[in-house]
Amino acid sequence: MKNENTEPGMERVKTKEAAQELNMDLETLQYLMRKERLPIGQAVRKENAKRCTYYIYRGLLDQYKKQITG
Repeated sequence: MKNENTEPGMERVKTKEAAQELNMDLETLQYLMRKERLPIGQAVRKENAKRCTYYIYRGLLDQYKKQITG
């Protein structure tokens, strides 16, 4: 999903990939993002929508992984 016009660290990461990298279930990752407890991006629910769209950014994900591993 890399785009030549994307700033470094702003590439999007799929939820399934992020969950694997963080060693957690996909459902857990989505729940934590909806509750704003996982600082790797944002969960956005459009008005009258049942589902959220998850925006996960490579830079934030890598930063969070460094933070939790010390």
